[in-house]
Amino acid sequence: MRKGKLSLGDKILIGMVLGAITGIIIGPKIVSISLVGDIFLRLLRMNVVPLIFTNVVLAVASMGDVKRLGKVGLKMTAMFMATTFIAGAIGLTLGLLVKPGLGFLMEGLGDLVQTNTPSLSETILGFFPVNIMESFSQGNMLQIITFALISGVAIILLSNNDRERILDSLGLFSRFLMSILKIVMEFTPYGVFALMANTTGLYGSSVFGPLGKFIISMYLGLALHAFLIYGGLYYFSTRKNPFIFLKEIAPIWTTSMATCSSAATLPVSMEICKNKLKLKEDIVGLTIPIGATMNMNGNGVWYGVVTAFVAQIMGFDMSLYQMGMAIFTGLLMTLGAPGIPGGIFVATTVFLSTLGFPIEFVGLLGGIFRIIDIGLTAVNVVGSVVIATVLDAGEKKTVNS
Repeated sequence: MRKGKLSLGDKILIGMVLGAITGIIIGPKIVSISLVGDIFLRLLRMNVVPLIFTNVVLAVASMGDVKRLGKVGLKMTAMFMATTFIAGAIGLTLGLLVKPGLGFLMEGLGDLVQTNTPSLSETILGFFPVNIMESFSQGNMLQIITFALISGVAIILLSNNDRERILDSLGLFSRFLMSILKIVMEFTPYGVFALMANTTGLYGSSVFGPLGKFIISMYLGLALHAFLIYGGLYYFSTRKNPFIFLKEIAPIWTTSMATCSSAATLPVSMEICKNKLKLKEDIVGLTIPIGATMNMNGNGVWYGVVTAFVAQIMGFDMSLYQMGMAIFTGLLMTLGAPGIPGGIFVATTVFLSTLGFPIEFVGLLGGIFRIIDIGLTAVNVVGSVVIATVLDAGEKKTVNS
């Protein structure tokens, strides 16, 4: 990058600050600028469904064959799901304790919350589509992800020639969608400016109290998950000092924090795992690439904190069942999260709408994405490396026993 050239993250931060100041100065009259923010939100949502579907299919199909999807694949998937669920629980718990949204109530939005919570059987049945084209048109992510998982397995069962042709086509289509998303992300500073200006113009500077506590909640959750969950998994599987391990993989931390991209950090992760940690190549080749799409523990923390944050702002008391469903929905949303800077920004709009919350709350969070994305991406990336290390240790114990 040339000296003096601002990165996209810096531009987003500037857009947030300028938007907030503009909104405070002008006041409620700034509401006319909300059109720019609304257009930006629509641009974000327009290709999120095919992007997440394609990424999930590619992630599952890249496991190779059904046998490879067996013992190691099941262990890997179980650890991905379990750690992400725990991450969501940590985020939600901290959100409930720190209360980042308390004291900032948006009048007139409570009626947008889904008050009629479906039963457990209805919720499970809702995962399975009757008409997948209808699911795509309605943006029903739970049904789309279910279809994507089944599609990935179906591709594995095809002949080599057919499998390669489909994977090549899906890979090309995924790169095309990512290219569109990168174009849209270039407009993020302007969209965030408009959304923040509209928010602070309507509600004043009181918005910054909840945002400060939101950042604190996030980083507490990320730290707890990294050191307690990852550290504990590493220690109990290898009986080695987790802090020394975290120092050994320092290039992964720094690269992920600098790029805020799981995809960009993937080559560094594989290099460190193979040549420095000396992990088995087949485990590294399976875990790290799939983890870049399916193992997003940092995102899990994010969805948990977001759930508490939005519910508190709206004055909505969630039941234990609704909390559990929010964590589980966040887990499903992490499966196809794009591994690019701000990718979770796109998925959050779908997450909020799935829970019945207004997607306009993304405008409150847009300006602090860069601050949070630094730690969030690092936790995502390191999580896959930890899982690969745990799987490798398990394989070595099986061979030596």
